Amino acid sequence: MDLTEITIRKNGKWYFGQAEMFRRNILNILAQHIEKAEDGSYGIRLGNDFNPLTVEDVPFYATGYSEEEDGRIKLTFHDLQEMYLEGEIPLIFKGDVPYISFRWEGDTRLSRGVYWKLSQYFQIKDDKVYIAAPAIQQR
Repeated sequence: MDLTEITIRKNGKWYFGQAEMFRRNILNILAQHIEKAEDGSYGIRLGNDFNPLTVEDVPFYATGYSEEEDGRIKLTFHDLQEMYLEGEIPLIFKGDVPYISFRWEGDTRLSRGVYWKLSQYFQIKDDKVYIAAPAIQQR
């Protein structure tokens, strides 16, 4: 498979050529191997091979939100990766579009639904917006 034909679109969907890649378990494996090159481009490293990847916006897209039993907030990405929110997470805005940092600064776009669910935890400090994740409940 020539991975240079893989594109991650702005809406978080992955494409191989013109065909949407819909097997999320495969996307999850590929997404876990995304690396960022020094020039800011992205690629998938499998073994010793680094295969360029076309990313229209950012490599990760948060589409799911859940509140766990222990009080933590979990975000689920289009590629099935998960991120637990802890402490204060800065929101980064590019125009009106909100982003957070998962592996690299501003590498994760928030879907509209996730953004609105998180809005109850927004705090403003020094003209910056943060997500103040709830403290984890002690058991």
